Amino acid sequence: MKISSLVITAFLVFCGLGISAQTFSPAFAGYSRKKTTYITMKDGTEHSVFIKNLKFKKGLIDELKVEQASNGKKVKINPEDIDHMYVPPSALAKVAQVTDAMTDINKIQDGELDNTHLDDGYLYMESSNVQVKKKKTQYCMLQLMNPTFSKSVQVYNDPLSNESAGIGVAGINVAGGLAKSYYIKLAGQDTAMRISKKDYKKEMEEIFTDCSKVVGKYSADPKWVEFEQFIFDYTTQCN
Repeated sequence: MKISSLVITAFLVFCGLGISAQTFSPAFAGYSRKKTTYITMKDGTEHSVFIKNLKFKKGLIDELKVEQASNGKKVKINPEDIDHMYVPPSALAKVAQVTDAMTDINKIQDGELDNTHLDDGYLYMESSNVQVKKKKTQYCMLQLMNPTFSKSVQVYNDPLSNESAGIGVAGINVAGGLAKSYYIKLAGQDTAMRISKKDYKKEMEEIFTDCSKVVGKYSADPKWVEFEQFIFDYTTQCN
């Protein structure tokens, strides 16, 4: 079956589910070496590059090897020097990300996000300090999972998280599949922390203490499958 047919089939299946538009972006699952990646450094400079290789540490991007689009020069970039970047998914990864078509890009609340890149199917990633162990942190590139409602809390993909079962088309997961853990960071915080399905009730009440209205709505019977909607409600009804 051709990729275009897969996309159409998956899209129709997904539409039939009646899923809310307030869903997370699909998780990073491969990048295109042929399409341009747009990187903005912390000093404000912008670079158009082609990613040649990514180095990972504990499942998180720890170093980028890129080729500058302007002169073909190959350089290494430390995530600590990057503010954010827009990464084009690979062809197969883009098929797996058909659910992104349901995201309402017009509802983006953060002025720094580029609707054009997101509309083109790019993934948004930014650098952040991450707590990887109890007392140890590291700077990494993290994929923002809620780019259209991230004003109050940023939810980042945890590459090492297992996913719950979803609905598949020709072997490609197109619905469901909510990860069992994410990294999150409230507005104003420097370090992203891990929140998991296993400890969701406890972590919800400990982390989101500033919004009793929304926490109270979910905390009596917290369901991990409602985590996306909880984050959306927290962003739109608190702060």
